[in-house]
Amino acid sequence: MEWIERIKRKRRCRVHFDSGSFRVYGCLAAPVHMIPDVIPINREFDFYLQSNYDVYLLRLVNSTEKTGDICPAGKDGIIYIICRLPIQKDTLLKDIEMVLRALEPFGFLNLHNPKHGIAFEIKG
Repeated sequence: MEWIERIKRKRRCRVHFDSGSFRVYGCLAAPVHMIPDVIPINREFDFYLQSNYDVYLLRLVNSTEKTGDICPAGKDGIIYIICRLPIQKDTLLKDIEMVLRALEPFGFLNLHNPKHGIAFEIKG
């Protein structure tokens, strides 16, 4: 059943990966927003992540916290990974790698759709 839902999500959530896309931690990442040189506190930036297993939406929020939440996909949705951590444009790639390493205990790169939200800490 998980496999069927994942295939349906991949079809519905077709993401355009172009020259602005980049590889990080075994995934292809596509930024949704232009990223300014100076990132204000509480500013959000979205990235689509495509692994061989599924497509995810990673939302980074510039914050002093280092926490994250995995939000289950709705019936017609995508798995959201929302992370609050200090981010800067010049260290963004390392910040994303740190987040993806924090997701390893939950099965990332092959992260299944959770039945309920999962909170986690980001170390590093």
